[in-house]
Parts: sequence; C-alpha cells; structure tokens
Amino acid sequence: MSQMQPGEEVWTTVVGTIRKGMNVIAPDGSSIGLVAGVHGGEVLFEGGDSIPLTLVDGVGEEGVLLQRRGDETFGLGAQP
Repeated sequence: MSQMQPGEEVWTTVVGTIRKGMNVIAPDGSSIGLVAGVHGGEVLFEGGDSIPLTLVDGVGEEGVLLQRRGDETFGLGAQP
C-alpha cells in the first residue's frame, strides 16, 4: 500500500481510505471519473458530479470500486 504524501488529501470512510485524484471504477472496469473529495456521505467527482458512498464496494490501489447493481442477488439479503 502506498504511503500518504505530505499535503495529500485523504478521507477515511467506512469503505476504505479515499484519496483525491483516485479513479472511480464502474463494475465493467471503466473509469467514470476522478475523486475531488468526500463530503456528507457522497464521493464528489472532478467536474461536479457525485455518488453516494453506499454505491462503493471498496477501495483499492487501482481506485474506488463501485458495486454491481441489478444482478440476481441485489436486494435479496443474506441467507440464514
């Protein structure tokens, strides 16, 4: 894991540590933008768009990974 650089903007969230400039990666692997910040439960993109943190599956070295939506298990809950 990379070390935090002096002056680097980072936000510790329930999904992981998000850094300014990270790629936001859709479930198909495409980049949908770069992180400008995190505020009020939203990931803010450079250019003004945002997504709720609830759509983030995790944070890795490659970027902020969005979870799949509309798959066969979405909304079913955990099995006992």
